[in-house]
Amino acid sequence: MQQTTTLPQSTVQPALDRQAAGERVAARLKGKVRGRTHTDPLMTYAWSGDASSYRLIPAVVVFVNSEDEVRAVMAAARAEGLPITFRAAGTSLSGQAVTDGVLAVLGDGWRKLEIHPGAGQITLGPAVIVAQANAALKKFDRKIGPDPASQATCKIGGVVNNNSSGMCCGVAQNTYYTMARLRIVLTDGTMLDSGEAASREAFRVSHAAMLEGLQQLHHAVMEDPDLVTLIRKKYRIKNTVGYSLNALVDYHDPLDILIHLMVGSEGTLGFVSEVTYNTVPEHPFKSTALVPFPDPQAAGRAIIEMANGGVQVTTGVTAAEYIERRALATVEHLAPMAPLLPWLTDNSPAVLIDVTAPDLATLHSEVAKAEALLARHGATHVDFSTDEARSHALWDIRKGFFASGGAARPKGTSMLTEDVAAPIERLAEFVADMRALLDGHGYQDAIIFGHALAGNLHFQMSDDFSKPGSAEKFDSFSKALSDLVSVQYGGSLKAEHGTGRAIAPFVEAEWGAKAYGLMWRIKQLFDPEGLLNPGVLLNADDKVHIKNLKVMPPADELVDLCIECGFCEPACPSHQMTLSPRQRIAVTRERERLRASGEDPVRLKRLDEDFQYPGLDTCAVCNLCSIRCPVGIETGTMIIGQRERRRGSMARGVAGFVADHRGAVETIVRGGVGLADLSRAIVPAAAVEVITETARRLTGQRVPRVSRALVQGPGAPQVVPSRQDPRKTGFPVPITQSGRQSVVYFPSCATRMFGAPESQHDLLATPDAMLALLQRAEFDVVVPENLNGQCCGQPFQSKGFPQQAAEVGGALKKQLSALSNAGRLSVVTDASTCAKHLREFPGDAPVLDSSQFLLSQVLPRLTITQKLPVVAVHHNCSAQRLAEQPMTEAIARACADEIAVLASVTCCGYAGDKGLFLPELNAHATRFVKQDIPAGCTLGVSTVSTCASGLSEHAGVPFVGLASLLEWASRPLE
Repeated sequence: MQQTTTLPQSTVQPALDRQAAGERVAARLKGKVRGRTHTDPLMTYAWSGDASSYRLIPAVVVFVNSEDEVRAVMAAARAEGLPITFRAAGTSLSGQAVTDGVLAVLGDGWRKLEIHPGAGQITLGPAVIVAQANAALKKFDRKIGPDPASQATCKIGGVVNNNSSGMCCGVAQNTYYTMARLRIVLTDGTMLDSGEAASREAFRVSHAAMLEGLQQLHHAVMEDPDLVTLIRKKYRIKNTVGYSLNALVDYHDPLDILIHLMVGSEGTLGFVSEVTYNTVPEHPFKSTALVPFPDPQAAGRAIIEMANGGVQVTTGVTAAEYIERRALATVEHLAPMAPLLPWLTDNSPAVLIDVTAPDLATLHSEVAKAEALLARHGATHVDFSTDEARSHALWDIRKGFFASGGAARPKGTSMLTEDVAAPIERLAEFVADMRALLDGHGYQDAIIFGHALAGNLHFQMSDDFSKPGSAEKFDSFSKALSDLVSVQYGGSLKAEHGTGRAIAPFVEAEWGAKAYGLMWRIKQLFDPEGLLNPGVLLNADDKVHIKNLKVMPPADELVDLCIECGFCEPACPSHQMTLSPRQRIAVTRERERLRASGEDPVRLKRLDEDFQYPGLDTCAVCNLCSIRCPVGIETGTMIIGQRERRRGSMARGVAGFVADHRGAVETIVRGGVGLADLSRAIVPAAAVEVITETARRLTGQRVPRVSRALVQGPGAPQVVPSRQDPRKTGFPVPITQSGRQSVVYFPSCATRMFGAPESQHDLLATPDAMLALLQRAEFDVVVPENLNGQCCGQPFQSKGFPQQAAEVGGALKKQLSALSNAGRLSVVTDASTCAKHLREFPGDAPVLDSSQFLLSQVLPRLTITQKLPVVAVHHNCSAQRLAEQPMTEAIARACADEIAVLASVTCCGYAGDKGLFLPELNAHATRFVKQDIPAGCTLGVSTVSTCASGLSEHAGVPFVGLASLLEWASRPLE
């Protein structure tokens, strides 16, 4: 492409040894940043991809936590001639968050969240996840304007820098229009806070020349009526192509122009360290419907009328998501889709519609209007519902299209995605032309969906970039797409995903030479060295969009569907400590590619060796990643398989010995914990911890850590004999009918070995509390004999010993099935992990977790005699995978006036015995937990005793088993 202005000079030297430069940057930053830096092959590759189809391996990865650290990184990168890319969540779809220079990742220091009085404004740090901000605002019936589909993962820094929008945001509620204040750091290290008068005035003095340059750009635009008309026209629809030129029209003060140019600048102009949003209404009354139409044209006509001429509304139809038939086919197996299937033909699209209102009467009126409109345009089935669970389920499907559509691609291919917008009045024909364009260029597998009220369509397709001709095919398509969208429709080639590397070569075609020249002048004013994200958003290379494309060869059937979107990462306890699920998959793919190609055995050996601790050891294998993943990928299961393959004959022999002598092992472990308890009675607890930490260092972490929160368990409980126990009578059925219902109770090995910390409430240990509750509820209790050593097998499974897990767990399940009288009696256990694992073995016993059984069978038979003011609730990983959260919370609410669910903790990282041998994982996963504990809270609950131990250490209040709390709350008062 022909440029109309001089390009800024990049600091990057053409023949620079990037690896050496990265090492030097890391050396310069030593002592200046508290976050970790990485230059090794494994960790730099782990951070080489975002959610886009591009991959660049950074020379150095550094975690930044303050503005001073940002300045230090800028200085070090400048000195070594490396560019800088700032990264928030890495959910960028156009290649904005990858680099072969310095990758500066946002650490924990950017999590500020402050709701202003009245909730009309909220101030956020760039590392706050969008969904966290909205969760904090929910009780005020407010939210922030941007609502991207990735809001459960994406962070505010990325939302501001990409001017992200979303399903209901439209044009009027994006960051550009709802931002009240921005705090930034420029490349010369200057901080500007647009909300502070002193900061603004100081900047006017120190950067008078820069502001004068912006003033000149403003005058140049305003003196050109054609350019003003073009800019205003372009921003009537969603548009994130190039810089936010509307700032040069909307504002006259160059400082306000500067602040608004930062929005959507994709990290190329400066660093955003804080933003204050004007919040928008989140009406509490909503009705949702997934509405099928006979053909795309009918759906398009209905959406055009619903769009209200493009005017944003907060009452009435606030969202209408177009989903073409091919996209529906990728999710029609999901349960929420079942009611729609009879109404779908081979060409039927559907539109997911939300109607919202401030009150119920208005909602009914608005729904009636929507139903009449839909009927006029031939909708074949209209079924609005206020059922919140149904609405969430349908929207989860829509939000997951990026991943679920990507998972439908052929194995070994990369997913490609774009989002475009056209004037809403042309939507019906635009949909048809987009489909024809995709099919005509050989992307018949593509699916189309999008935020139709804004004329915004997304599409996804796939290709294998390891094959000759695939990049050229994509290049041809991209040029044709640019012509269709930018020229023929006068639309925007990037509606909300940002320009990135994907669209940088086509910015001039969309905007014209004059506006494009303005953009280069803006870049020169802010970043004359080309230090920040060079080549992103503006690029002289007309082939950059087909360079550095991801190759994603098959590596493991368990994870081959992964598109590396990163949706899994917020659930992972080791994310930003070592590796996330996305990164474990990416590194595994690269190792398998190198193994198959044989191209670099030295690098492969290094990756294999270095993967042990970050990839294998620190994975909790909780598989909470599968809950966040729209297609349920279990990265933890892949890691278990890799652990198994690395086990040698000696390790398997040891596992077999332990499995055969697990009773002795339990006795030793429980005795060891008891010895630690005893030693703390003689030697100060801190001294005991120092001694054990020393022993751990001397033995290469082979000695378990002993913390003051680790307490000896009660062992096997004493049970009152029951004449209904078939072992005592010799008959397969009870010979005495007491009128009492019988239940089989299996105290898990974890609750037998590890007890709860002391509290001020005189609580019973979990096994004793369970027996007391069952007897109080008038159950006859059957407990397995010879409990010592009885185990569900999960510890063997997680360590990569499936044979031993099957032997141990299968034997227990067989015994429990016999005790349950071929399934006639319920079997209840007191650890969610144990309940989940036992269900995976064959047998008649219907194994229930304590929360499920206590809520349905025990609590209704009890009288609550005392309550706590507030109790903290942790949902451990197995409880989440069993969907037990409502049950646990219901029991906790019965025992307390208020409950506080831990918002910052997903899996606590204790992960069986990892809290003993890798305590840093537990510490990292619970590093924010004290923020979740409200004033006046003296107790917390979890349904796994080891999780309770780890939480007790880091939360500042003791955590106990659910049964212990319920027993106390229902204890007869004297």
